[in-house]
Amino acid sequence: MSRPQVVVTSQTVQLHDVITIGGQAFEISDLIGLPGRAKRLRFGTGETFTMHANTTLSATRAAGRR
Repeated sequence: MSRPQVVVTSQTVQLHDVITIGGQAFEISDLIGLPGRAKRLRFGTGETFTMHANTTLSATRAAGRR
């Protein structure tokens, strides 16, 4: 399955997007809304990452999920 590269913010990030942090790829398995338009991303590994409203990241997204 093709995974196009997209730029995501806390408002556009989606389940199953894959983001790279520190050279390691993480697939998002859960999203939790936080105050101030932030989101807590939970990865399949069980780790979490808080994405603030002004954060932008590159991600890959499964085709058809735009």
